[in-house]
Amino acid sequence: MDLVSKYTSRQNAHPGSDASQRGFTLLEAAIALVVLMVIGLGVASLFTYAVQANMNADDRELAMATAQMRMEWLRTIPFTTQTRSVGYSFPNGGLGATVAEGVTEPVTNAGRPYTVVTVIEDLSVVPVGKPDAGAPTLKRIRVSVTPAGGTVFDTITVTTQRSTQVVGVY
Repeated sequence: MDLVSKYTSRQNAHPGSDASQRGFTLLEAAIALVVLMVIGLGVASLFTYAVQANMNADDRELAMATAQMRMEWLRTIPFTTQTRSVGYSFPNGGLGATVAEGVTEPVTNAGRPYTVVTVIEDLSVVPVGKPDAGAPTLKRIRVSVTPAGGTVFDTITVTTQRSTQVVGVY
């Protein structure tokens, strides 16, 4: 063997290599790419689901904040003989009983439209024969907020009761 062929054979030889070992074939590489693509598409759909869930949570949070703000406004109105029969209207009304369906108002919070339904009902009144007979002494107030766009949840509802002190034994 001459010097050039000796040098070339040493250069082509891999230490510890075996003639039976080979690299990846084109078919194996294609299968690996398909497996990675399926996994990637699964992760992408999960990402889309998470984005949608976050948007729904934002809508629910804004609806809850709207309901709480309206309820807190109603709670700041003193329940007295002057306000207990004054008709409800936001922001200058009283605590008068509403119709059974309530008062419906459109509201926008953070650029998102909602429908607010406020129901005030008299639960207890002054008995007949007493001063102020028929006047309400206990009210149930319910505020329901529904997103206009239609999301996963239907309605947020906040309920409270208000009472006034009426002198006398009943």
